[in-house]
Amino acid sequence: MQFIHLLRQAPRQLAFGALHSFGSSFGQTFLVALFVPFISASLALNETEFANIYAGITIGSALCLPIVGRWIDKVDILSYSLATMVLLAVGCLLISFATNVWMLIGALFILRLAGQGLMTHVSMTGIARYFSRNRGRALAIASFGFPLAEAIMPATLLALIAAFGWRYTYAGSGVFILLILIPMAILLIRGDSKFRNAPTKSGESAKTSGANQTSTAEDSTDTTHPETDHPRLFKSLYVWLCLPMLAAPPLIMTALFFHQGAISSHKGIDLGWFAAGFTVFAITSVLGAFGSGPLIDKHSARRLFPWHLIPMMAGIAVLAMTHQPYVILIYMGLVGITVGFATTLRTAIIPELVPLNEIGAARSTLTAVMVLASAMGPAMYGWMFAADIHIEMMLIITLIVMAVITVMSWVSERPGFYVPPGVSPQDAH
Repeated sequence: MQFIHLLRQAPRQLAFGALHSFGSSFGQTFLVALFVPFISASLALNETEFANIYAGITIGSALCLPIVGRWIDKVDILSYSLATMVLLAVGCLLISFATNVWMLIGALFILRLAGQGLMTHVSMTGIARYFSRNRGRALAIASFGFPLAEAIMPATLLALIAAFGWRYTYAGSGVFILLILIPMAILLIRGDSKFRNAPTKSGESAKTSGANQTSTAEDSTDTTHPETDHPRLFKSLYVWLCLPMLAAPPLIMTALFFHQGAISSHKGIDLGWFAAGFTVFAITSVLGAFGSGPLIDKHSARRLFPWHLIPMMAGIAVLAMTHQPYVILIYMGLVGITVGFATTLRTAIIPELVPLNEIGAARSTLTAVMVLASAMGPAMYGWMFAADIHIEMMLIITLIVMAVITVMSWVSERPGFYVPPGVSPQDAH
Protein backbone atom coordinates (compact mmCIF):
# COMPACT_ATOMS: atom_id res chain seq x y z
CA MET A 1 0.00 0.00 0.00
CA GLN A 2 1.36 3.38 -1.05
CA PHE A 3 0.58 5.11 2.26
CA ILE A 4 2.54 2.52 4.24
CA HIS A 5 5.43 2.68 1.77
CA LEU A 6 5.47 6.46 2.11
CA LEU A 7 5.48 6.25 5.90
CA ARG A 8 8.45 3.91 5.75
CA GLN A 9 10.24 6.17 3.28
CA ALA A 10 9.88 9.46 5.18
CA PRO A 11 8.50 8.82 8.69
CA ARG A 12 10.17 11.77 10.39
CA GLN A 13 9.08 14.36 7.84
CA LEU A 14 5.48 13.11 7.85
CA ALA A 15 5.43 12.99 11.65
CA PHE A 16 6.72 16.57 11.72
CA GLY A 17 3.79 17.63 9.53
CA ALA A 18 1.23 15.71 11.60
CA LEU A 19 2.73 17.09 14.84
CA HIS A 20 2.09 20.65 13.68
CA SER A 21 -1.41 19.98 12.37
CA PHE A 22 -2.19 18.39 15.75
CA GLY A 23 -0.61 21.28 17.66
CA SER A 24 -2.58 23.84 15.67
CA SER A 25 -5.62 22.78 17.71
CA PHE A 26 -4.60 25.11 20.56
CA GLY A 27 -5.59 28.03 18.34
CA GLN A 28 -8.46 26.40 16.45
CA THR A 29 -12.05 27.49 17.06
CA PHE A 30 -13.28 24.05 18.16
CA LEU A 31 -10.85 24.09 21.11
CA VAL A 32 -11.05 27.78 22.01
CA ALA A 33 -14.84 27.43 22.10
CA LEU A 34 -14.55 25.02 25.05
CA PHE A 35 -13.16 27.84 27.17
CA VAL A 36 -15.59 30.55 26.05
CA PRO A 37 -18.20 30.07 28.84
CA PHE A 38 -15.50 30.11 31.52
CA ILE A 39 -13.61 33.08 30.07
CA SER A 40 -16.84 35.02 29.56
CA ALA A 41 -17.88 34.41 33.15
CA SER A 42 -14.46 35.43 34.49
CA LEU A 43 -14.31 38.66 32.47
CA ALA A 44 -18.03 39.48 32.59
CA LEU A 45 -18.56 39.22 28.82
CA ASN A 46 -21.79 38.17 27.18
CA GLU A 47 -21.95 35.85 24.18
CA THR A 48 -22.37 38.66 21.63
CA GLU A 49 -19.42 40.64 23.00
CA PHE A 50 -17.14 37.63 22.91
CA ALA A 51 -18.30 36.71 19.39
CA ASN A 52 -17.55 40.24 18.14
CA ILE A 53 -14.10 40.20 19.74
CA TYR A 54 -13.37 36.79 18.26
CA ALA A 55 -14.50 37.79 14.77
CA GLY A 56 -12.32 40.91 14.87
CA ILE A 57 -9.31 38.94 16.04
CA THR A 58 -9.83 36.31 13.34
CA ILE A 59 -9.89 38.99 10.65
CA GLY A 60 -6.82 40.70 12.13
CA SER A 61 -4.82 37.48 12.23
CA ALA A 62 -5.84 36.70 8.64
CA LEU A 63 -4.52 40.08 7.49
CA CYS A 64 -1.19 39.45 9.25
CA LEU A 65 -0.78 35.92 7.91
CA PRO A 66 0.49 36.83 4.39
CA ILE A 67 3.18 39.07 5.94
CA VAL A 68 4.43 36.58 8.52
CA GLY A 69 3.70 33.49 6.42
CA ARG A 70 6.04 34.42 3.56
CA TRP A 71 9.07 34.26 5.89
CA ILE A 72 8.91 30.47 5.75
CA ASP A 73 10.27 30.70 2.19
CA LYS A 74 13.44 32.39 3.45
CA VAL A 75 14.42 30.68 6.70
CA ASP A 76 15.15 27.22 8.09
CA ILE A 77 11.76 25.58 8.65
CA LEU A 78 12.79 24.21 12.05
CA SER A 79 13.66 27.72 13.24
CA TYR A 80 10.31 28.93 11.90
CA SER A 81 8.58 26.03 13.65
CA LEU A 82 10.22 26.72 16.99
CA ALA A 83 9.40 30.42 16.84
CA THR A 84 5.77 29.53 16.03
CA MET A 85 5.51 27.06 18.92
CA VAL A 86 7.04 29.50 21.40
CA LEU A 87 4.55 32.14 20.24
CA LEU A 88 1.69 29.65 20.63
CA ALA A 89 2.85 28.75 24.15
CA VAL A 90 3.03 32.45 25.04
CA GLY A 91 -0.57 32.83 23.84
CA CYS A 92 -1.71 29.94 26.06
CA LEU A 93 0.13 31.33 29.08
CA LEU A 94 -1.05 34.88 28.47
CA ILE A 95 -4.71 33.92 28.24
CA SER A 96 -4.41 31.98 31.50
CA PHE A 97 -3.41 35.24 33.22
CA ALA A 98 -5.97 37.44 31.43
CA THR A 99 -7.77 39.72 33.88
CA ASN A 100 -9.24 42.21 31.42
CA VAL A 101 -10.50 42.42 27.86
CA TRP A 102 -7.25 43.86 26.44
CA MET A 103 -5.19 40.95 27.74
CA LEU A 104 -7.80 38.60 26.31
CA ILE A 105 -7.63 40.29 22.90
CA GLY A 106 -3.83 40.06 22.82
CA ALA A 107 -3.80 36.43 23.90
CA LEU A 108 -6.52 35.36 21.44
CA PHE A 109 -4.76 37.17 18.59
CA ILE A 110 -1.55 35.24 19.32
CA LEU A 111 -3.45 31.95 19.59
CA ARG A 112 -5.27 32.44 16.30
CA LEU A 113 -2.22 33.64 14.38
CA ALA A 114 0.20 31.03 15.75
CA GLY A 115 -2.28 28.15 16.10
CA GLN A 116 -4.79 28.17 13.29
CA GLY A 117 -2.48 30.16 11.02
CA LEU A 118 1.22 29.40 11.40
CA MET A 119 1.20 25.87 12.87
CA THR A 120 -0.95 24.71 9.97
CA HIS A 121 1.25 26.73 7.62
CA VAL A 122 4.41 24.94 8.81
CA SER A 123 2.78 21.53 8.44
CA MET A 124 1.32 21.94 4.97
CA THR A 125 4.07 24.10 3.44
CA GLY A 126 6.89 21.85 4.64
CA ILE A 127 5.22 18.73 3.28
CA ALA A 128 4.12 20.33 -0.01
CA ARG A 129 7.58 21.53 -0.97
CA TYR A 130 9.44 18.39 0.20
CA PHE A 131 7.29 15.83 -1.64
CA SER A 132 6.62 15.80 -5.36
CA ARG A 133 5.69 12.31 -6.61
CA ASN A 134 3.50 11.48 -3.60
CA ARG A 135 2.52 14.98 -2.54
CA GLY A 136 -1.20 14.19 -2.26
CA ARG A 137 -0.67 11.15 -0.06
CA ALA A 138 1.91 12.98 2.06
CA LEU A 139 -0.44 15.89 2.69
CA ALA A 140 -3.21 13.46 3.64
CA ILE A 141 -0.96 11.82 6.23
CA ALA A 142 0.22 15.16 7.62
CA SER A 143 -3.35 16.43 7.86
CA PHE A 144 -4.32 13.45 10.03
CA GLY A 145 -3.27 15.56 13.00
CA PHE A 146 -6.39 17.71 12.57
CA PRO A 147 -9.04 14.99 13.12
CA LEU A 148 -6.84 13.32 15.73
CA ALA A 149 -6.86 16.53 17.77
CA GLU A 150 -10.60 16.95 17.21
CA ALA A 151 -11.15 13.42 18.51
CA ILE A 152 -9.10 13.52 21.72
CA MET A 153 -8.45 17.13 22.73
CA PRO A 154 -11.98 18.35 23.64
CA ALA A 155 -12.70 15.54 26.09
CA THR A 156 -9.18 15.74 27.54
CA LEU A 157 -9.30 19.49 28.12
CA LEU A 158 -12.84 19.43 29.49
CA ALA A 159 -11.70 16.86 32.05
CA LEU A 160 -8.73 19.07 32.96
CA ILE A 161 -10.96 22.12 33.25
CA ALA A 162 -13.27 20.23 35.59
CA ALA A 163 -10.31 19.09 37.71
CA PHE A 164 -8.08 22.19 37.73
CA GLY A 165 -10.04 25.10 36.25
CA TRP A 166 -9.72 26.82 32.89
CA ARG A 167 -6.74 29.03 33.78
CA TYR A 168 -4.52 26.16 34.93
CA THR A 169 -5.62 24.12 31.91
CA TYR A 170 -4.56 26.83 29.46
CA ALA A 171 -1.31 27.37 31.35
CA GLY A 172 -0.70 23.63 31.24
CA SER A 173 -1.30 23.69 27.49
CA GLY A 174 1.50 26.24 27.13
CA VAL A 175 3.83 24.07 29.21
CA PHE A 176 2.87 21.04 27.09
CA ILE A 177 3.87 22.90 23.93
CA LEU A 178 7.22 23.97 25.42
CA LEU A 179 8.17 20.63 26.99
CA ILE A 180 6.62 18.10 24.60
CA LEU A 181 5.91 19.52 21.16
CA ILE A 182 9.09 21.58 20.77
CA PRO A 183 11.49 18.73 21.70
CA MET A 184 9.58 16.37 19.40
CA ALA A 185 9.90 18.79 16.48
CA ILE A 186 13.64 19.14 17.09
CA LEU A 187 14.18 15.38 17.30
CA LEU A 188 12.22 14.69 14.12
CA ILE A 189 14.10 16.89 11.65
CA ARG A 190 17.17 18.22 13.47
CA GLY A 191 19.58 16.45 11.11
CA ASP A 192 17.52 16.70 7.92
CA SER A 193 18.96 19.65 6.02
CA LYS A 194 17.00 18.89 2.83
CA PHE A 195 13.69 19.22 4.66
CA ARG A 196 14.80 22.15 6.80
CA ASN A 197 16.49 24.40 4.28
CA ALA A 198 14.50 27.09 2.50
CA PRO A 199 14.21 26.30 -1.23
CA THR A 200 16.28 28.26 -3.69
CA LYS A 201 14.91 30.06 -6.72
CA SER A 202 13.39 27.19 -8.66
CA GLY A 203 11.08 26.49 -11.49
CA GLU A 204 10.43 22.97 -10.27
CA SER A 205 7.19 21.34 -9.25
CA ALA A 206 4.68 21.82 -12.02
CA LYS A 207 6.11 22.89 -15.34
CA THR A 208 3.43 21.03 -17.12
CA SER A 209 -0.20 20.80 -16.13
CA GLY A 210 0.99 19.05 -13.00
CA ALA A 211 -0.20 15.54 -13.65
CA ASN A 212 2.01 12.84 -12.23
CA GLN A 213 5.44 13.97 -11.04
CA THR A 214 8.20 11.41 -11.32
CA SER A 215 10.54 12.48 -8.53
CA THR A 216 10.31 13.47 -4.92
CA ALA A 217 11.98 16.42 -3.33
CA GLU A 218 13.71 14.15 -0.86
CA ASP A 219 15.20 12.17 -3.74
CA SER A 220 16.35 15.19 -5.66
CA THR A 221 19.98 16.13 -5.56
CA ASP A 222 19.68 19.44 -7.40
CA THR A 223 16.54 21.56 -7.36
CA THR A 224 18.25 24.78 -8.31
CA HIS A 225 17.42 26.10 -11.75
CA PRO A 226 18.32 29.30 -13.53
CA GLU A 227 16.24 32.25 -12.43
CA THR A 228 13.05 32.43 -14.47
CA ASP A 229 10.56 35.16 -15.19
CA HIS A 230 7.67 33.31 -13.57
CA PRO A 231 4.35 35.10 -13.01
CA ARG A 232 3.19 36.07 -9.55
CA LEU A 233 0.27 34.10 -8.16
CA PHE A 234 -2.46 36.61 -8.96
CA LYS A 235 -1.25 37.32 -12.49
CA SER A 236 -2.85 34.03 -13.55
CA LEU A 237 -6.50 34.29 -14.63
CA TYR A 238 -6.83 30.69 -13.46
CA VAL A 239 -6.33 31.78 -9.85
CA TRP A 240 -8.98 34.51 -10.02
CA LEU A 241 -11.54 32.11 -11.45
CA CYS A 242 -10.77 29.47 -8.80
CA LEU A 243 -10.53 31.84 -5.82
CA PRO A 244 -14.29 31.78 -5.06
CA MET A 245 -14.20 27.99 -4.94
CA LEU A 246 -11.27 28.15 -2.54
CA ALA A 247 -13.18 30.50 -0.22
CA ALA A 248 -16.56 28.76 -0.46
CA PRO A 249 -16.05 25.71 1.82
CA PRO A 250 -14.80 27.67 4.88
CA LEU A 251 -17.42 30.42 4.40
CA ILE A 252 -20.39 28.11 3.95
CA MET A 253 -19.31 25.46 6.44
CA THR A 254 -18.55 27.98 9.21
CA ALA A 255 -21.84 29.79 8.62
CA LEU A 256 -23.99 26.66 8.63
CA PHE A 257 -22.22 25.21 11.65
CA PHE A 258 -22.48 28.53 13.49
CA HIS A 259 -26.24 28.69 12.82
CA GLN A 260 -26.93 25.01 13.45
CA GLY A 261 -29.16 25.94 16.38
CA ALA A 262 -31.42 28.00 14.12
CA ILE A 263 -31.45 25.24 11.50
CA SER A 264 -32.38 22.56 14.03
CA SER A 265 -35.09 24.79 15.56
CA HIS A 266 -36.64 25.58 12.18
CA LYS A 267 -36.68 21.94 11.12
CA GLY A 268 -37.82 20.66 14.52
CA ILE A 269 -34.74 18.46 14.86
CA ASP A 270 -33.07 17.91 18.21
CA LEU A 271 -29.63 19.56 18.40
CA GLY A 272 -28.22 16.20 19.54
CA TRP A 273 -28.38 15.06 15.91
CA PHE A 274 -25.81 17.71 15.07
CA ALA A 275 -23.58 16.44 17.86
CA ALA A 276 -23.78 12.95 16.35
CA GLY A 277 -23.29 14.48 12.93
CA PHE A 278 -19.91 15.90 13.94
CA THR A 279 -18.70 12.37 14.59
CA VAL A 280 -19.76 11.38 11.08
CA PHE A 281 -18.18 14.59 9.78
CA ALA A 282 -14.83 13.73 11.41
CA ILE A 283 -14.86 10.21 9.93
CA THR A 284 -15.75 11.28 6.40
CA SER A 285 -13.26 14.16 6.45
CA VAL A 286 -10.49 11.66 7.19
CA LEU A 287 -11.77 9.39 4.42
CA GLY A 288 -11.94 12.37 2.07
CA ALA A 289 -8.39 13.46 2.86
CA PHE A 290 -6.91 9.98 2.46
CA GLY A 291 -9.04 9.25 -0.59
CA SER A 292 -7.96 12.47 -2.27
CA GLY A 293 -4.24 11.75 -1.83
CA PRO A 294 -3.90 8.98 -4.43
CA LEU A 295 -6.22 10.84 -6.82
CA ILE A 296 -4.09 13.98 -6.57
CA ASP A 297 -0.93 11.97 -7.22
CA LYS A 298 -2.53 10.33 -10.25
CA HIS A 299 -4.45 13.21 -11.85
CA SER A 300 -2.99 16.40 -10.22
CA ALA A 301 -4.68 18.74 -7.76
CA ARG A 302 -5.62 21.13 -10.55
CA ARG A 303 -7.62 18.48 -12.41
CA LEU A 304 -9.56 17.48 -9.29
CA PHE A 305 -10.14 20.97 -7.92
CA PRO A 306 -13.27 21.86 -9.95
CA TRP A 307 -15.11 18.79 -8.65
CA HIS A 308 -14.52 18.85 -4.91
CA LEU A 309 -17.60 20.93 -3.95
CA ILE A 310 -20.02 18.36 -5.36
CA PRO A 311 -20.37 16.26 -2.15
CA MET A 312 -21.04 19.42 -0.10
CA MET A 313 -23.61 20.56 -2.66
CA ALA A 314 -25.34 17.18 -2.42
CA GLY A 315 -25.36 17.41 1.38
CA ILE A 316 -26.89 20.90 1.37
CA ALA A 317 -29.48 19.80 -1.19
CA VAL A 318 -30.50 16.90 1.07
CA LEU A 319 -30.70 19.25 4.06
CA ALA A 320 -32.95 21.62 2.11
CA MET A 321 -35.37 18.92 0.97
CA THR A 322 -36.43 17.22 4.20
CA HIS A 323 -37.09 17.74 7.91
CA GLN A 324 -36.23 14.16 8.93
CA PRO A 325 -33.63 13.98 11.76
CA TYR A 326 -31.42 11.40 10.03
CA VAL A 327 -30.77 13.90 7.22
CA ILE A 328 -28.31 15.67 9.53
CA LEU A 329 -26.02 12.62 9.47
CA ILE A 330 -26.13 12.47 5.66
CA TYR A 331 -25.57 16.21 5.35
CA MET A 332 -22.63 16.24 7.77
CA GLY A 333 -21.08 13.17 6.16
CA LEU A 334 -21.16 14.68 2.69
CA VAL A 335 -19.80 18.01 3.90
CA GLY A 336 -16.99 16.10 5.62
CA ILE A 337 -15.96 14.51 2.31
CA THR A 338 -15.58 17.93 0.68
CA VAL A 339 -13.68 19.29 3.68
CA GLY A 340 -11.34 16.29 3.60
CA PHE A 341 -10.68 16.76 -0.10
CA ALA A 342 -10.21 20.51 0.38
CA THR A 343 -7.66 19.98 3.16
CA THR A 344 -5.22 18.33 0.77
CA LEU A 345 -6.29 19.97 -2.49
CA ARG A 346 -5.86 23.59 -1.40
CA THR A 347 -2.23 22.94 -0.46
CA ALA A 348 -1.37 20.42 -3.20
CA ILE A 349 -2.51 22.84 -5.90
CA ILE A 350 -0.10 25.60 -4.84
CA PRO A 351 3.11 23.92 -6.15
CA GLU A 352 1.27 23.65 -9.48
CA LEU A 353 0.84 27.44 -9.49
CA VAL A 354 4.11 28.85 -8.11
CA PRO A 355 7.76 27.72 -7.79
CA LEU A 356 8.88 25.90 -4.64
CA ASN A 357 10.54 28.99 -3.22
CA GLU A 358 7.19 30.84 -3.23
CA ILE A 359 4.94 28.14 -1.75
CA GLY A 360 4.96 29.74 1.70
CA ALA A 361 4.05 33.20 0.45
CA ALA A 362 1.32 31.86 -1.85
CA ARG A 363 -0.16 29.53 0.72
CA SER A 364 -0.26 32.17 3.47
CA THR A 365 -2.04 34.60 1.12
CA LEU A 366 -4.63 32.05 0.04
CA THR A 367 -5.10 30.91 3.64
CA ALA A 368 -5.76 34.52 4.63
CA VAL A 369 -8.51 34.62 2.00
CA MET A 370 -10.07 31.47 3.46
CA VAL A 371 -9.86 32.77 7.05
CA LEU A 372 -11.50 36.04 6.03
CA ALA A 373 -14.22 34.05 4.27
CA SER A 374 -14.83 31.94 7.38
CA ALA A 375 -15.10 35.12 9.48
CA MET A 376 -17.64 36.64 7.05
CA GLY A 377 -19.82 33.54 6.74
CA PRO A 378 -21.81 33.72 10.01
CA ALA A 379 -22.47 37.44 9.51
CA MET A 380 -23.67 36.98 5.91
CA TYR A 381 -26.12 34.27 6.89
CA GLY A 382 -27.10 36.34 9.94
CA TRP A 383 -28.15 39.13 7.58
CA MET A 384 -30.32 36.67 5.67
CA PHE A 385 -31.94 35.58 8.94
CA ALA A 386 -32.54 39.24 9.79
CA ALA A 387 -34.20 39.69 6.39
CA ASP A 388 -36.63 36.85 7.23
CA ILE A 389 -35.33 34.58 4.48
CA HIS A 390 -36.40 30.99 5.19
CA ILE A 391 -33.78 28.31 5.82
CA GLU A 392 -34.76 26.42 2.69
CA MET A 393 -34.38 29.54 0.54
CA MET A 394 -30.96 30.23 2.12
CA LEU A 395 -29.85 26.73 1.25
CA ILE A 396 -31.14 27.08 -2.32
CA ILE A 397 -29.27 30.39 -2.69
CA THR A 398 -26.17 28.64 -1.34
CA LEU A 399 -26.52 25.86 -3.92
CA ILE A 400 -26.92 28.34 -6.77
CA VAL A 401 -23.79 30.24 -5.70
CA MET A 402 -21.84 26.99 -5.38
CA ALA A 403 -22.98 25.90 -8.85
CA VAL A 404 -21.84 29.20 -10.34
CA ILE A 405 -18.37 29.08 -8.78
CA THR A 406 -18.02 25.44 -9.84
CA VAL A 407 -18.70 26.46 -13.43
CA MET A 408 -16.14 29.27 -13.03
CA SER A 409 -13.59 26.69 -11.95
CA TRP A 410 -14.37 24.55 -15.00
CA VAL A 411 -13.99 27.62 -17.23
CA SER A 412 -10.55 28.26 -15.69
CA GLU A 413 -9.28 25.19 -17.55
CA ARG A 414 -9.56 26.97 -20.89
CA PRO A 415 -6.20 27.14 -22.74
CA GLY A 416 -4.06 30.05 -21.64
CA PHE A 417 -5.80 30.65 -18.30
CA TYR A 418 -3.46 28.38 -16.35
CA VAL A 419 0.18 29.51 -16.17
CA PRO A 420 2.66 26.91 -14.87
CA PRO A 421 5.49 27.99 -12.55
CA GLY A 422 8.54 29.24 -14.41
CA VAL A 423 6.56 30.14 -17.53
CA SER A 424 5.70 33.72 -18.52
CA PRO A 425 2.03 34.56 -19.19
CA GLN A 426 2.87 35.18 -22.87
CA ASP A 427 4.45 31.74 -23.28
CA ALA A 428 1.45 30.05 -21.63
CA HIS A 429 -0.90 31.07 -24.45
